[in-house]
Amino acid sequence: MDNDESEKLSNYSAETIDDDEPLDLDIDVLLQHASCRLNRPCICARKLTRGLYNEIYLLRFETGPDCIARLSRELTHPASKFASEIATMKYVAQNTNIRVPAVYDWNGTAQNPIKNPYIFMERLPGQHLYRVWYELTVEQKKCVLSQIVETLFELWTKCRFEEIGCLYMDEQSLSDSFISSATSTFRIGPVVNPLFYFEGRDSIPSFTGPFKSLQEFYGALIQKEKEFFEIHGAQELLGKKIDYGMAVTRVKNLVKQLDLLQSKLSNIFDESADQKPFTLVHSDFDAQNMLVERSSTNDIKIIGIIDWEFSRTGTLWDLCKYPIWIQERDELSTSDTNLQENHERQNLRDFFYDEMIVKLGNRVGQMLKMKEQDKRIDELENMFTFMIHKFDTLEGLLEHFFHHYGSEAKANIKLADPIMRLFWGPNLTKVQIPSERIINSYLLSVDKLSDTEVKVPNHYVASVYCELKSRDYNFSWQQASVIAFHMRNNELSLKKNSANKIISLSKIET
Repeated sequence: MDNDESEKLSNYSAETIDDDEPLDLDIDVLLQHASCRLNRPCICARKLTRGLYNEIYLLRFETGPDCIARLSRELTHPASKFASEIATMKYVAQNTNIRVPAVYDWNGTAQNPIKNPYIFMERLPGQHLYRVWYELTVEQKKCVLSQIVETLFELWTKCRFEEIGCLYMDEQSLSDSFISSATSTFRIGPVVNPLFYFEGRDSIPSFTGPFKSLQEFYGALIQKEKEFFEIHGAQELLGKKIDYGMAVTRVKNLVKQLDLLQSKLSNIFDESADQKPFTLVHSDFDAQNMLVERSSTNDIKIIGIIDWEFSRTGTLWDLCKYPIWIQERDELSTSDTNLQENHERQNLRDFFYDEMIVKLGNRVGQMLKMKEQDKRIDELENMFTFMIHKFDTLEGLLEHFFHHYGSEAKANIKLADPIMRLFWGPNLTKVQIPSERIINSYLLSVDKLSDTEVKVPNHYVASVYCELKSRDYNFSWQQASVIAFHMRNNELSLKKNSANKIISLSKIET
């Protein structure tokens, strides 16, 4: 098999985990089981890649098309996780024009000859979008973005629901062939997510939905973490050699912060972000899960969306976001390469914004602009939906959240500034901003940063920048750097003069 073919085959997982042990898998049993379940001889199994939760194999048969075998590396996933994923793909296949892999057979438990939960599914052609994105022209990239908008439009208009949760089918529908034309009966049920059952969370009885709103959903996530750390928080801290009294105090403070956040969710999820109808939201709508092909005229066409595990329904707010690979970067570098890339990203964001308004309406445009200015829901996602955090990590995230938004968790418009978002937090250096007259003199000064050995750390510049912004000054990072240079220089001069005075006084006394 040549390199091009190998690359095409790796289109079912972009993430490889090399440190963990591989599955204890009997390949002969896998071949026999695939032959039996798909009713044709399976002659070869080739391992393609290994992700966080799955190992992916290519199965080849004497007759008929190849097949992808996705074997679960995590046996603690409930069977409902697989049932929901199958239902989601079947719903998308039956109700939209989005192509997803056909499922030939599956088992969500380890009670099978392979001794692992598995899915046998169609091998779609194409490559990951991320493998070719940076080779594309701007016009080709815009063509891809238009197709992404069309995919979101399909989900928004054809996958509408009244509750937030995961999709499920009745047992008869599950037993039918995936490619059957028969109409299935679907329902919204509990959210299946590792956040509810990994790392001891399964010991906490949690309401997992369906939910009537995003506010209710996040309230349940916060409640789960609060109850978990009330029980296990002190033990975790004691394992880090922290004094028992201090551990108990920190747990009480964390629970108070979670209580406060829970009570202020209504300030965060206003009507614009949290209203029906709900829509189906892919859990990882990234370039690694979009398969593309080049046409004979060198056009790029999205031919399939893969990896629907953990997908759930959500709001239009959940659906409407810039693809991560064209989002604004919180970077300070002003190299020509970065400036050119940032300019292209902005151009692509503007194009995506216009396309979204054309297809999904002005309300979407308003949401995209709101998301740039208000990051509270993004920060809640970081705390409660992306991963399970250790005690001290969650403690720090909560501290930053309330530092940014206050005890009322109200939006802070100043944090729309990317540098403020990057740096502003409780660990900033406290700086005393001089008067406007002195600031202007600094900016007009002939002294330059390069003319002195005084080095101004980025953290100090960030502290000056954020303090200036909080006082409604509209200086750039470069201007803030000049101001910080003079402030730092003055501080060092004052310290030096004070030290000299102390030395002089000591000499007089002796």
